[in-house]
Amino acid sequence: MILCLLLITIISGKHVHAQFENFKQDFGYVTVREGAHMFYWLFHTTANVTNHTERPLIVWLQGGPGGSSTGIGNFEILGPLDLSLQERNYTWVKNFNVLFIDNPVGTGFSYVDDLKYLTKTNDEIALDFVELMRGFYRANPEFEGVPLYIYGQSYGGKMAIDMGIRMREAELAGSIRSNLRGIAMGNAWISPVDATLTWGPLLLAAGLVDQAGYEDIQRNAMEAKRLFDEKQYYESTSQWAATQRAVFRRTTNVDFYNILTKMRTTWPDTFQNDYEFARDMMIRDGHYTSPRSQEWNLNELMNTKVKEWLNIDRNITWGSLSNVVFNHLREDFMKPVTDGVEKLLNETDIIITKYNGNLDLICDTPGQMLWVDRLNWPGADGYKNAPRLPIWENNRLEGYYKSYGKFRFFWINMAGHSVPRDNPEGSNAFLRDMTTFG
Repeated sequence: MILCLLLITIISGKHVHAQFENFKQDFGYVTVREGAHMFYWLFHTTANVTNHTERPLIVWLQGGPGGSSTGIGNFEILGPLDLSLQERNYTWVKNFNVLFIDNPVGTGFSYVDDLKYLTKTNDEIALDFVELMRGFYRANPEFEGVPLYIYGQSYGGKMAIDMGIRMREAELAGSIRSNLRGIAMGNAWISPVDATLTWGPLLLAAGLVDQAGYEDIQRNAMEAKRLFDEKQYYESTSQWAATQRAVFRRTTNVDFYNILTKMRTTWPDTFQNDYEFARDMMIRDGHYTSPRSQEWNLNELMNTKVKEWLNIDRNITWGSLSNVVFNHLREDFMKPVTDGVEKLLNETDIIITKYNGNLDLICDTPGQMLWVDRLNWPGADGYKNAPRLPIWENNRLEGYYKSYGKFRFFWINMAGHSVPRDNPEGSNAFLRDMTTFG
């Protein structure tokens, strides 16, 4: 396919309006603080509306940390084109304006002038996000006041919680004119210890390990919990990785992103240690490790054609700092953000949605249910007593949902880690619930 890109430079090459195929876009850099430069890529909705601002703005956050939204989220999950550069029939751009952000800084096309400017905590990531959005609204003032929703997958869901807190603070202070209405956590790394402790029981119940395998996995998981409880957070992350290795060993390489499939690569014996392999898999965040027929290799696509389309400086290499981004957050990796979820439920009117693909292991549904049931908020009892209702789409049962007040949980069938890609029809349910569109 021949791709046509018409570029109109607006501000010194930093902010660009563009026409890419039939998709109107905007993209550019925002210097979020000294030495830290974050990249965004906006696609205007193709919905049949008089003005694109009649539809909400959705921010999509990839996981990792270190996974690129402009790459993985865009071309592999829900953007207008797939890796074959063909139009995706279930793209979210059909109903929404979608903003892909490469965060934390150092991820994707985002970059830092020196490694000392990389983030080390979730709150630092959130503060950078607020500055990114300030810059985005300066470049796109028509979106001020437009309903804003943040959807984060995996570690992106963890980042979204503190982002929501900081965005609401900025809105109340009058320093940003956004209109944050909802936050969605998709197969999210909200309470890492809960997730790790439930890998063994899920695999045993699914028949993917025997009793000995279960006990091996649980022994490793309990050690990760012990280290975390003793505030040895760095060491707990290492033990999380060791638990993953136990899972691979006992299941002969089940795919952490879909328990019905097998990893395309085996655990290496010499080239990577447990932590390095687990880190790289987490950054992968469900994206394909090798291209299928007629598909581009994502790394090649982003560093050749996409760099040309977006006029990215040739000295910037997409994804080059992903491992370093993860390493800088290693101390923060196993820390939960459940207190932040409670803060949003107790102190704001923001809708909080939790959705999960039931075939995922890394952020498995049983682990999500544990921390959800422990939430302390005024609607906790109402939620626990609310009915669990079926999700029917085109006469097919796509899952179940439970809702009370500002909180809802969606169980999505036939989906692993990346629900929008694995089950687009089921995704429509939680999109409509939060935004009324989809």
